[in-house]
Amino acid sequence: MPLTMTLKTHLNNEVTEKLKNTMIYQLLDSRTAGGIETHVLNLSRWLINKGFKCQVLFLKDHGPHPLKDQLDNASVPWKALASVYELKQLISESPCLLATHGYKAGILGRVLATLNNLAVVSTYHSGDRGSGKLRCYSALDEFSARLATSVISVSAEIAARLPVNSAQVPNFVDLPPLKLSCGKQIAFVGRISHEKGPDTFAQICKAYTDKAPIAVYGEGPMLSSLSRLYPSINWLGRKDMAQHWNKIGLLCITSRFEGLPLVALEAMAQGIPVISYALGDIPNVIEHKRNGWLIPPGSKAQFSTAIEHWLNLDITAKQALSQRAYQRIQTAFSSDIVVPKILPCYCKALSSQ
Repeated sequence: MPLTMTLKTHLNNEVTEKLKNTMIYQLLDSRTAGGIETHVLNLSRWLINKGFKCQVLFLKDHGPHPLKDQLDNASVPWKALASVYELKQLISESPCLLATHGYKAGILGRVLATLNNLAVVSTYHSGDRGSGKLRCYSALDEFSARLATSVISVSAEIAARLPVNSAQVPNFVDLPPLKLSCGKQIAFVGRISHEKGPDTFAQICKAYTDKAPIAVYGEGPMLSSLSRLYPSINWLGRKDMAQHWNKIGLLCITSRFEGLPLVALEAMAQGIPVISYALGDIPNVIEHKRNGWLIPPGSKAQFSTAIEHWLNLDITAKQALSQRAYQRIQTAFSSDIVVPKILPCYCKALSSQ
């Protein structure tokens, strides 16, 4: 659907034109690649391609970063800020809208925007509040949502814990041409940390190392100990998944907490079916036994049964599963379907200033 028709459905033309002439800053604080980074990349690329003005701002320069390279490749401008003062100068120089992602960028961005009478839209991504210091930051992040002009949440679970109403807009991915999955690996893709459950994946999949290659893509604090404990599993570290999706036949999500994980959408957009614990908004993406499998949280036995089911499918059944996974993303979670739902939040924020 053309952009102009999409916008006419949602937006006032005058406000839309105002948004077209406004610089949209996407602010985040990031040390490595993850779900927020993929979201910002896909969103910024879509905006630039549709004629909007957009720039990604890194709250602090943490050195070499995969997202910087991806933004360069997508011709999306970005800037690593030297100080909070530089951010204050930027948002004071010309008509702009500040969009924040993640708790550090969110807290600071909302405070600065409030002090400068600037429209700010905050997106809440994480289904895990963390523990210790992180939990304190998460609480402050949620409490300070009141300062945002407009709020977006990527899942109903996240929306329910915010102190303000939010627009629920799911995560999304750029949709490649359909290519039916023919990979052999049973894989885990994500941060090797407690909340993502890589230990659960390893415990379940150690029984299948003689039936299929078992691969783990990612880095994190549990990598060293788990790779020693489960040497028969291929611990591959962080990779550019664009070069590796074609090796994967089945993705497993064994998280302890989730909102709407981008990795599920990315895999299904590649025609890869997903087995996942039924957490957050994952049941809105996966249709049990049609394009993947939904497992009651914590049930390793049922997870194993689903893996056995996939292993025993013939090639025709696997390709049908692959096609249905792709079609689910095509109809509900592609950039062209979802990003137009974000634009009204931007326009609402602008019109309130």
